[in-house]
Amino acid sequence: MKNELINIATLSKGRLKDKAEKIFKKNGIKIISKSERSLIGSIKGFHSVRVMYMNATEIVEALGKGICAIGITGKDLWRESDPSIQSKVSLVKEYEWGRSDLVVAVPASWVDCVNSADLEEISFEFYKRKKRLMRCATKFKNLSSEWFNDRGITQYELISSLGATENSHIIGKSDIIIDLSSTGETLRQNNLKPIDIILKSSASLFISKNYKNNKTVKKLVKLLSK
Repeated sequence: MKNELINIATLSKGRLKDKAEKIFKKNGIKIISKSERSLIGSIKGFHSVRVMYMNATEIVEALGKGICAIGITGKDLWRESDPSIQSKVSLVKEYEWGRSDLVVAVPASWVDCVNSADLEEISFEFYKRKKRLMRCATKFKNLSSEWFNDRGITQYELISSLGATENSHIIGKSDIIIDLSSTGETLRQNNLKPIDIILKSSASLFISKNYKNNKTVKKLVKLLSK
């Protein structure tokens, strides 16, 4: 891999893109791009390195497939990825920004539901009274399945959420949700309350295991880890 072009993936838009770029700048890594809208850049002093601006989910996949050597994206997306991808990527550093919790949230009106044991009882009541499984809307099917299975809850159905998950119970799409929450305010506005935290997430630095012995990659990782 000595003369191979090394790709670094970072976030392509929004507030998190700006924060990621500050990590590079703070540690003396200057990204050179043709324009603000350019999705490819280079790094001053590292002629064999290319910066690629990508969607947060795409970054995890690119790392797992060895397309990119280094990436900055959410820890939650790495943990949600397929085991065949996740196993090929190493978490190097969790940053202090982009923080959120993946929570299990139920309607606030469920006053007697405060933990997973209560939820298990409710799931059986759903099947007994409504002749259907309790529905849970989420964008995190792998982590959600793991949470339910670890707690022995079997009477549930996962519903894919592509939009605003928090209002799924209001429109009748689901009974509960599993979603990211930063402050809890959106949950409160939609009459939801969290009963458990599945994962504490933040923007994080990752390395593809294909490049763990590459000297240039190790140097860049060390700089970005400061």
